[in-house]
Amino acid sequence: MSIPQYPLQDQLQGFSRALFSTWLYHRRFNILFDAGEGVATALCNRVFGIRRIFLSHGHADHIAGLVNLINIRNLGAGDQTACLRIYFPKNNRLLEFLRDYLKKTQPDLSFELEWIPLEADQVVELDDQRSRVFLRTFKTRHSQKQLSLGYNIIEKRRKLRPQYQGLLQKDLNAVIVEKGREEIAEDVEQIIFSYGGDSRPINPDFIRGSLFLCHEATYMSVEDDERNFQQHSLLDEVLTTAAAAEVETVLLFHTSLRYNLDELRGRVKEAIERINPGCRVLVMYGDSIVDPVENDIWRGRGKKRKIKNNKGD
Repeated sequence: MSIPQYPLQDQLQGFSRALFSTWLYHRRFNILFDAGEGVATALCNRVFGIRRIFLSHGHADHIAGLVNLINIRNLGAGDQTACLRIYFPKNNRLLEFLRDYLKKTQPDLSFELEWIPLEADQVVELDDQRSRVFLRTFKTRHSQKQLSLGYNIIEKRRKLRPQYQGLLQKDLNAVIVEKGREEIAEDVEQIIFSYGGDSRPINPDFIRGSLFLCHEATYMSVEDDERNFQQHSLLDEVLTTAAAAEVETVLLFHTSLRYNLDELRGRVKEAIERINPGCRVLVMYGDSIVDPVENDIWRGRGKKRKIKNNKGD
């Protein structure tokens, strides 16, 4: 498998620290995944560009920033009229409490706010993508009592049928003349982006072939899960999952505060060498995205630099 260079440094902005806050903004699709504390402060006027928010579950570190985000959308100087849709796991009581709180405390919004409950394996059409791109949900394993969801952004593509792959263009043209364009190609669904929220290792079948997988890796080893909650993923589990799913890039996020940047880089690099997941591995450390092998770091809106020290960041 070819390992692409990091393709999203100008499309992703986020922050993640286990227990404190997690959110990820995908600018190409104007989608915010989760809404942890500080999201509106970090994005500033870019909150007006958000059209959809997909919440993975109802824990505070993934939703605490939603109240301020909606308040700024309502009172700020940006576009106050664009509709905002919030998608959330169906029957999640914590998120229903938050929805009801916002309805009571901000009843007269300047924009339409729509709350949309979702179940696993449900499709959301992204109507601004000319029907070529859509989103599909999948079930994750986090809380035993509440549904939690992950999200795949999927692009509809045309692919040469196996019997025609490798043919010269002149030979393909001859087939097209004889049998038509529909003969040589078929429709396929390519997962271009996956976000798992907090979870145990994701079922590889749910994310197979994803070009960019965001998977939590709270602990580097099982011994570090001192409370034994078994609600989060270990580094080795995530890399094994990425290998089984044949993803092209995996972004590790939601890492524990116990690890500084230098320790994360060292342990992830060692695990890559030992497990050989066959994909590029990146780490979200606070608001930065780090390549532990190349020692590159992207901060904020994709500004790249080299790591020059061993003392963390």
